[in-house]
Amino acid sequence: MFPENYAVLVVGDPDAGMFEFCCYLCSNYLKSGEKVVFVEANTSPEHVHRQLHMFGVCAYDNQGKSSLTLVDCYTPPEVNSSDANALRPEDPGNLADIFDSVTEAIEKSGGGPVRMLFDSLTSLYEHHDSKSVNRFFRDLSTMARFSGSMTSLVHRGMLDEDQIADLVSIADGLIEMKVDENFRRFVRINHLRGVLVTPKWVPFEFEIEDKEEDESAVLGWNREQLR
Repeated sequence: MFPENYAVLVVGDPDAGMFEFCCYLCSNYLKSGEKVVFVEANTSPEHVHRQLHMFGVCAYDNQGKSSLTLVDCYTPPEVNSSDANALRPEDPGNLADIFDSVTEAIEKSGGGPVRMLFDSLTSLYEHHDSKSVNRFFRDLSTMARFSGSMTSLVHRGMLDEDQIADLVSIADGLIEMKVDENFRRFVRINHLRGVLVTPKWVPFEFEIEDKEEDESAVLGWNREQLR
């Protein structure tokens, strides 16, 4: 969905469906034959597997083909991961270890081009100051631009606006997501480097689409509305 050699930041409300959006991107990339490195710091690999299945993708099948590599930064080191195939940083609280695991994941996938997804940067602020996270995000973005592209999530309301602004200044593009008082979800492309866009809030929802005997969820929005 996004150009290669880009580092895109997605900023949104915690209940705007950002995790689902990240899995939606992952499923679409895999269906298009692209390689994905999915870094998960907010929930278990099992949850990622379930959500990908809703979008019509079997994580285990794609891991077996090396088209999908999960990096589990959520499960504590002393606990067995729900996905034995996932890579795990030696210390998920150490930014250098996370970076090394992402590098290993790219190498495991056979190198670029690869689509990187990071859910989410918000959790990194629990153990690190803003300068450390900014430096980590800058280094990761540089590697992502060289290796393919990256989409990273950050939650509004859980960080202050200055922290978010620092991340936005590093990224090549900004996507925003929100929920209104009636629990309707909206998304807009605020800007993308080198791409002419008109920032405009567009309603979206995750819908169930019948496919003969199978059912899978799709993201319902009108792409023409984004222009």
